Order: sequence, then C-alpha cells, then structure tokens
Amino acid sequence: MKSDIMDKVRTYVSDENVLMGAASADELNASAPEGFRPKDLLPAAKTVLVFAQPLPLAVFQVPGENNAFYQRSSYTHYLIMDKLANDLSLMLQQAGYRSLPIPSYSPLRFYQGEPRGIISLKHAAVQAGLGKMGRNTLLINRAHGNVMRLGALATEMVWPEYPSVTGKSLCPDNCRFCEEACPVGALKDGNIDKMKCMGNCIKHILLPPKFMLPLMKRTVAASKMMTKFMELTSLNFFETYAIGCAACLKACIHFPGSQARKTFNVDRF
Repeated sequence: MKSDIMDKVRTYVSDENVLMGAASADELNASAPEGFRPKDLLPAAKTVLVFAQPLPLAVFQVPGENNAFYQRSSYTHYLIMDKLANDLSLMLQQAGYRSLPIPSYSPLRFYQGEPRGIISLKHAAVQAGLGKMGRNTLLINRAHGNVMRLGALATEMVWPEYPSVTGKSLCPDNCRFCEEACPVGALKDGNIDKMKCMGNCIKHILLPPKFMLPLMKRTVAASKMMTKFMELTSLNFFETYAIGCAACLKACIHFPGSQARKTFNVDRF
C-alpha cells in the first residue's frame, strides 16, 4: 500500500537524522526555467522529496581564516545526501514508483553564463516547507538556521499533501548584515552576483582571475558550445575546491548562536 512505502521512507530518513519535506513538482515546473524543472528530468514527476541536514557548527568557528573544515564537511554532506537520494529512489522504485536521485551539488548546469544546480534545491526546500530563502540567498530553517545542506529526488509518486507556502521572509526588513559583510559587494536586495561571489569565495588553481569572470560569463551565455564545455568541465572542476569566504553566512542573524539577533528582537529558533 502507498502508506506503507511512505512510512518506510520517513523511517529511513529519520534514522539517518535528516529532515525531509515534499514539494509539488507542478509548482516547481511553473517557477523554474526550462531545463531546470523536475519534468525536464523525469517527465511524469509528481513530487520532489527534499532532504536537509545541518553542518556541525564548529566547522565555521575554527580560529583564523581556515575554511578547510567547512569545505570538507560540506563535501561529506553532499555525499551523504546523494546516497540517501539514491537509496530512497530504489526503495520507491521497488514499490512501483519510478524515481530519480537529484545530485546535491555536482554536476552543474549553466544558465545565462552562470552555474546552477540541476534543479534549485533551495527553492525546492522552500516549497517543501523546510525553510525560507534569506536575503543572502541561503536557506533559513527555523530549527537550524542557515547552515543546512540539501539533497533531493524526483518521483512519480504523489505525496498526500504538500505544505502551504507563504511568501513571508524570516529576514527583518531593515537587516543588511549579510550585504555589509560581503567583501566584494555581491549581495543586494535578495539577489547575488554569482561571479563576484565565486571570484572571492571559490579557490581553485584552474579558476580564472577575478577580473576575467564577467567576460567569461558573457562568453558562456552567448554560446551553446561554451555552455556545454563548461558543464563538462565542471564535472571535475567543481567537485572539490577550497572555500575562501563564509562572511555572509556568519554575519546573518540566522547563523546559530548569532548575537546580532538581539538587535532585531528575533525569537530564537
């Protein structure tokens, strides 16, 4: 019975200490650009199950500017999310529902010259009721703040009900801590200049100098061949890299334990 497989999925996720929510594939199809919709991957998809787990807080608090612990923990969580999505896809398949694990990070797709996930897991997580999008474009979960890592699968199974999602933000109207903390001015009014962010944040021997990134974006955006080339390159290029900045994340009032919360009298999670 359908309820039996749902119970098995929920139990499996709970045993892995992972949060889960269900988003309507139709809702995501309506809001995502062509090529990044659930139906582009699994045409008969009805549901996207989204998984979330926080990173250990201490990886952000290592003294100095050492972000290696943050990077390795993120990478480990991506592997955990991918395995979970794969295991549950097989479980749903055995119950008669074709399901597709969605990579939690790599490979990437390029849209208008900028890298994106195969689907936006952050937007799917919002639709699944796992949090809200912050002004720094990070997912904010009421229980765990802004340190979540995500995974997902698309399935032809219809989940009994999807959460009612409101547009209300968890960011106070006059809070700009993330924008002020960004050393390259990549954040403004809930939008992010990905090339500015990447040029400062991602450290890799093959990444072009910062001043070349805007030109690279325009070149890739103007050429389907270059877009395909960058997608192929990213299979290895973006798999492992150093992280040079987490300023917007740690400055946010939704960073766990943030003292800045007192400024806005925000209830604790």
